[in-house]
Amino acid sequence: MPRPFLTIALASLLLVPSFVPNFAAAVDSSLDAYVGQQPEALLKAKPEFAKAYRSAVGELDFPAWTQRLAAGKRAERVDINGTGYILTSACSSAGCLDEHLYILFDPQSGRASGLFYLPPASDNPGDTRTAFSRWYGMPADKATAQAIGAFLLERAATDAQTLANPVKQ
Repeated sequence: MPRPFLTIALASLLLVPSFVPNFAAAVDSSLDAYVGQQPEALLKAKPEFAKAYRSAVGELDFPAWTQRLAAGKRAERVDINGTGYILTSACSSAGCLDEHLYILFDPQSGRASGLFYLPPASDNPGDTRTAFSRWYGMPADKATAQAIGAFLLERAATDAQTLANPVKQ
């Protein structure tokens, strides 16, 4: 009697690895559905993105332009500590040198988090307004929140530097 059970158990173990790549492919394809889209289009065409974003910002006192995300960068896939996310950012149509909103979306969990970034004024080296930047929707897991925070802050600082000092052609 134990032999059929052992045979079935061994056979089922041989089948398990074939499901792992399919799961990974499903995660990649769910991210691909967002890549290349403008933040405003994501709000309109992807209800799961809109719901996660609105939930993350909640009742925060952000400028009106953050409700529609009309001006911004196309969504891209980023990996933070082995987890795939969608990153997009938006700024005021008046210009991206003043305020910038970063949105990190995880389609698997349906959660969004991010940073409302106030870059230092390029004409004032002692400007401290970056200290008034605000995090939103950060995960409860401290290590994940720290990794996301470090990633977003580095991206925001790099983008601000690039915008303040455009390459001359």
